[in-house]
Amino acid sequence: MFAYLGSTLFTVIVLLMIKIIYQVNTLTFINQCFLYGLAIFVAGISIFVYQTGFLDSFLKGFRQVYHFVLPKPRALIQEEKRLANDALINHWRTSTMNGLKLILLGIGTGSIFLSIAYSIYLLKDH
Repeated sequence: MFAYLGSTLFTVIVLLMIKIIYQVNTLTFINQCFLYGLAIFVAGISIFVYQTGFLDSFLKGFRQVYHFVLPKPRALIQEEKRLANDALINHWRTSTMNGLKLILLGIGTGSIFLSIAYSIYLLKDH
């Protein structure tokens, strides 16, 4: 949870500093923050959906078609099975994906929040 909140706050601070230092046009800044934040947020959501296993059968079907078109050597298949059952690698992969997911979601949320807050502030002034 700290990674999520920390990356959200860090993103807001960095984007405000960029706005002040480079004196970016306000409308351009709002649009870019929203679009980049949305893209980064979608990347984080994609990792979340992948981790839930929602698309496992779909991805398994594509893997089977790929293996049918380009068959793998037996030694490579055995090595992949060995790596899939390795607890240390699975723990590292899970923890890395969780951390990346939280950071991407935090950056996306911070950027989208800043663009919406800046839009409201801009509308309030006019």
